[in-house]
Amino acid sequence: MNHPIQTENLRKVYNLGRRKGTRIAVDALNITVPDGVVFGFLGPNGAGKTTTIKMLLDFVRPTAGLATIFGSPTTSASTRKLIGYLPEQPYFHKFLRPIEVVSMHASLAGVPRQEIKKQSLAVLERAGIAEYADTPIAKLSKGLTQRVGLAQAIVGDPRLLILDEPTSGLDPIGRRHARDLILQLKNEGKTVFLSSHLLSEVENTCDTVAVLKRGELVAYGTPDEVRAGDKQFSIWIDKLKIETRELLRFANVSIEEANSGTRITVSPEMLYYAMRILDKSGVKILRMQSERESLEEAFLRLAA
Repeated sequence: MNHPIQTENLRKVYNLGRRKGTRIAVDALNITVPDGVVFGFLGPNGAGKTTTIKMLLDFVRPTAGLATIFGSPTTSASTRKLIGYLPEQPYFHKFLRPIEVVSMHASLAGVPRQEIKKQSLAVLERAGIAEYADTPIAKLSKGLTQRVGLAQAIVGDPRLLILDEPTSGLDPIGRRHARDLILQLKNEGKTVFLSSHLLSEVENTCDTVAVLKRGELVAYGTPDEVRAGDKQFSIWIDKLKIETRELLRFANVSIEEANSGTRITVSPEMLYYAMRILDKSGVKILRMQSERESLEEAFLRLAA
């Protein structure tokens, strides 16, 4: 099966000069992006995300390994029409209008001449910027310019979208609109390769995620698989006596003091034991809930 993106031992080493030596940006990267999913590509600054994207787009050549787009090498010109790309910091000439920018990209994507204006207006509408179609980009905010970038990425109906920080500069309404658009594209059968630092957006959008650290893949799977599997229980009480605290030590709990009371975090295996101690001590339990590690907590654990 020809996957939208597949890499095999992909590696990129930059030569920094005689005195500084070399720097490994990406090392032995093996990922497979299935068809029709939203794939989250995560990592701290300098982890190798943008370098990987540049290799997928053939902007830079790998030092070793292989990357393919729908089974074809990234160097193949035939892959260009299959991809819509939004760079991390899109730049457009300030004197151009959004309709002109998107129309130019539609032409490059092979949209028939008689369809260019119609399709350009349609994607501007989908990106939520149709009312600014004839406004010079110099007069648009960063967030609105980002939406122009989204529109140019989806014009021409590409099968694969590579979006590098697509919600950068967007306000909460804009982020919600972008998230809904990404999910719509997925429902239409498109594959979305999404690089983002907004982990809450990734958690709500992505089917599969990969986490890079210093160029190496440190986690790969569904958000549930990347998060720590064990649930924990949090118990809020009004006040904790010293003797009760000592007894709870054997339940291997975490205790946090706050103005509103005390929070006790305990594993499922030790929950019954901790509850018995609290009950015998006459402690008033305010509330209790089960919790799991968030994707953001998993990211900090894996990549920090």
